[in-house]
Amino acid sequence: MNLKYKRRYESLKRSVKSYLLENAALTDEICRLQAELSVTRSQRLYLIERLMFHEGLEKSNSGRPSVSNGKADAAETTKKYSPVVSHKNPSEDKPKNVTIVRKKKPMFPMNLNNVLLHSLGEIISVNPNFHTESWIYPVGYVATRIYAHPKDPRKKCVFTCKILNNAGIPQFQIIPDNDLDGVFFGESANMCHMELLNSIQRSPCVKIKIPFDVQGEVFFGLSNQKTQSLLMMDPAFHQCTNFKGFAVQNVQSLNSASLSFETLQGFIS
Repeated sequence: MNLKYKRRYESLKRSVKSYLLENAALTDEICRLQAELSVTRSQRLYLIERLMFHEGLEKSNSGRPSVSNGKADAAETTKKYSPVVSHKNPSEDKPKNVTIVRKKKPMFPMNLNNVLLHSLGEIISVNPNFHTESWIYPVGYVATRIYAHPKDPRKKCVFTCKILNNAGIPQFQIIPDNDLDGVFFGESANMCHMELLNSIQRSPCVKIKIPFDVQGEVFFGLSNQKTQSLLMMDPAFHQCTNFKGFAVQNVQSLNSASLSFETLQGFIS
């Protein structure tokens, strides 16, 4: 009997030793992957910042109006993507050929000053849940922007903003790049933005009450003049019965602590 249990004991010891070695190997592999992931995230943040910088520099050098110019930018975008048609002269007997230049599709990603637009999405005009009197929420809309990390506001973080169709109801998502488990989602853009701001306010490094103002649509980039101009070129835009017109954006609000990483640092430091 003692020999039998001794053999079992030796077998268990070998199994435990094998599991310990396997666990150590897995731990080393996880540490290596986490280090690579951290480097990749830093590189992605750097590349997005450089892309926004260079696109803004190219626009200023070419003499085109900037995104923040409002009407001028909207007119430029409409002019760029509008069809050009030359009509025939009715006084002539023989009709001339009609030359039609098709609308050019916008190139993505598109730099919208402080937001990088990856996909405009599709307007669901038949469902009133996807538009209000002042806003239109296209399904499949994807944009990224840089703001403070929800757990450590002293660090920059790339946020991916999405609008999805959840059984006929819009679902808004704000996904921090450095914390994929901490996704903020809700049935309105303001709800997502408010959850993000509340998370920042609860951070241990925040010692004072920050005067946040919830601006969900602005955070998503839906208030940008170029985004609105692209939406107006969608054939389904005029079929949104409840929509009356886009809300007027306050330019000064773009520098508020709710949207600007630099402004937020003034309340933290």
